[in-house]
Amino acid sequence: MNGFRLPALPLAVLAVWLATALPAPAAAQQGSKSPVLVTADTLKYDQSLGLVSAEGKVELSQDTRTLLADMVTYSERDDKVTASGNVSLMEADGSVLFADYMELTGGMRDGFIRDAAMLLSDNSRGAAAYAERHNGNTTVLRKAIYTTCSLCASDPSRPPLWALKGEQVVHDQAAQEIRYRDATFELFGVPILYTPYFSHPDPTVNRRSGFLAPSYLSDTFFGQVVKVPYYYVIDDESDLTLVPQYTTKQDGQLYGEYRQRTSSGEIQVDGSFTSPVDKVNGDGNIESGDRYRGHIRANAAFRANDDVTLGANIFRASDKTYLSRYSIPDRPSANVLTSRLYGEAINDRNYFGANAFAFQNLRTSTTNGLTPVTDSAEPVVAPLFDYSLSTDPGDHGGRWTFDANMASLYRATGSDYRRLSATATWSQPYYAPSGEVYTATAMLKTDGYWLNDADQALGAAMNSGQENFTGRAIPLVALDWRYPLVRDDGNYRELVEPIVMAVVTPYGGNPKSIPNEDSLSFEFDETNLFSLNRFPGYDRWDGGPKLNYGLRSAIYGPTGGYSELLVGQSLRAKSDDTFAAGSGLSDQWSDYVARLTVSPGRYFSLVDRVRVSQNEDLTVQRHEATATLGSSLTYLSVTYGELGANDFVNDTGDREAVAGTLRTQWTKYWSTEFRHTRDLGADGGSLLNFAALRYTDECFDIMLVAQRTFTLNEDIKPSTTIGVRFRIATFN
Repeated sequence: MNGFRLPALPLAVLAVWLATALPAPAAAQQGSKSPVLVTADTLKYDQSLGLVSAEGKVELSQDTRTLLADMVTYSERDDKVTASGNVSLMEADGSVLFADYMELTGGMRDGFIRDAAMLLSDNSRGAAAYAERHNGNTTVLRKAIYTTCSLCASDPSRPPLWALKGEQVVHDQAAQEIRYRDATFELFGVPILYTPYFSHPDPTVNRRSGFLAPSYLSDTFFGQVVKVPYYYVIDDESDLTLVPQYTTKQDGQLYGEYRQRTSSGEIQVDGSFTSPVDKVNGDGNIESGDRYRGHIRANAAFRANDDVTLGANIFRASDKTYLSRYSIPDRPSANVLTSRLYGEAINDRNYFGANAFAFQNLRTSTTNGLTPVTDSAEPVVAPLFDYSLSTDPGDHGGRWTFDANMASLYRATGSDYRRLSATATWSQPYYAPSGEVYTATAMLKTDGYWLNDADQALGAAMNSGQENFTGRAIPLVALDWRYPLVRDDGNYRELVEPIVMAVVTPYGGNPKSIPNEDSLSFEFDETNLFSLNRFPGYDRWDGGPKLNYGLRSAIYGPTGGYSELLVGQSLRAKSDDTFAAGSGLSDQWSDYVARLTVSPGRYFSLVDRVRVSQNEDLTVQRHEATATLGSSLTYLSVTYGELGANDFVNDTGDREAVAGTLRTQWTKYWSTEFRHTRDLGADGGSLLNFAALRYTDECFDIMLVAQRTFTLNEDIKPSTTIGVRFRIATFN
């Protein structure tokens, strides 16, 4: 036997020598024409037997596979690689096979592995008594175990949190799938479920059709509830999720969501459907289930080009309480569903928008002060056009803006109207050498209204059943003065800024011949203290001369923390009936408005907004405060609200409530969350109690939830819900 032994050589030199000295075997050439590259501390080559032996930090590579071991022998005649001692075979997808002993043939594509272990690219792992390798892309493990959980560092022999055991486990890399025969699912080493066949995608799969994690809850109204979602991949751009809900006290429900995303836009549609059920009406009487209940919601947006966007937002429900009763996700907090078709174009400082709106009223019994809000009285607004143009600043900083609006509003029952509005505004800033900032503004607002059946909204003063035209032209001039005073005190910067705005515009501007359709929801606060028109929308105008004044003070810290206070008031030349009583602006001197923001660092924030009566008693008319203490993992959040009887749309009277959330991350894996909402009124009480216990690690997520609601609204009664939701990594 002719043999020789090489001393330790530089690895790169040995690799080049082997690549050029050893021919690729015939079997290997059939699967790959690439040479075999070997590096090792020592190497022996028996030329008569065609046998290469390598020892010490052996690395053998061919194509995209790399084999590491303490000792490797390679037989040219059999095209067989035998490896032993700390063997690992690395694949291009990031998966690694470990063993004490391997026999590989066919360019390391096929072979036998003893005491095998497998680590996939997402850190999930498996182990087997032995394994077989076929075609370079299929690994068959016998008497195997698979889990995504890391082993206990102090006691690796302890069973993982969860594991799948099977008499046979096949990892098919071509199909990107892991399949099991005679599989048992274990929790903490305890078998809890057996199945003769089971499969799931391997970690290289981003999307794959299949069942998602089920959820279970017990509810006063529904009884026992089980949801088993199914996810279906339609193509590379779209998918569908179906969530059937099975209950013991009510008929089942089917919820579905369709998503599609393309290079130009996206579509998202969700809807639900349930069989007819008994329903309690507003009088407390039971109505038999004579119609199906459900909802449909669609959102779409597409870019026609760089400037133009087209889209739609559709939202409809079968009745007023369905969304809340069936806990439809992301339902609006307002009691009105808005559907919209739109197109928008933005180019430089030009904007154009075309919209169409339809509304569905979910309130049980409300009025808007003019017309009862019934389903037939809900308007359809189509078309609604908006145009805005802003010129470049002139030599001295002044600029022109032009805004136009055209709206058509129709009702099945009630009045219709068409409106054309145009506003031209000129503003000129001036920065004085002393640091004072002046801004002069001149504006002309014009509106034209065409009304049908105006008597139904405005009274018999208008001609019944006929079209009426009315219009207005309103000029305005204003001067805004600010004097920001800044002091840099080492690490802190302080700001004191007095603000005064004088506005001159004629009284009135709100004749009875003009209906109020888009300026109903009004609130006076610090955000519109210095607005030229405090009313939202176009239909109502804040007329008459006035003087708005306030003070802004702030302090800024070196690490980004800051505190800021804004307080102000408005003085009108005389009181009039423009604003209703309780609005804060009905008297000559307005209420005081203020906002305090405190954020000294990342772990605490406070925003406190208040409106206080200008009378001597300083009665609080509106108060909203939100405080958050802690980080994103562990925090306490408290929100307090006190609202006076000045909601002219709902007219719900005085309201006072508090809501709090406490989330605590007790350990790396365990967390709790508590929520409570309480009505602080004389006849109030708890509105919501919520508690959750959650365990989350790299392989498992389970949450136990208990909730008690106290809402009374037609068929919605106080209810208790207890549920569990779990997710297993790789399967969801």
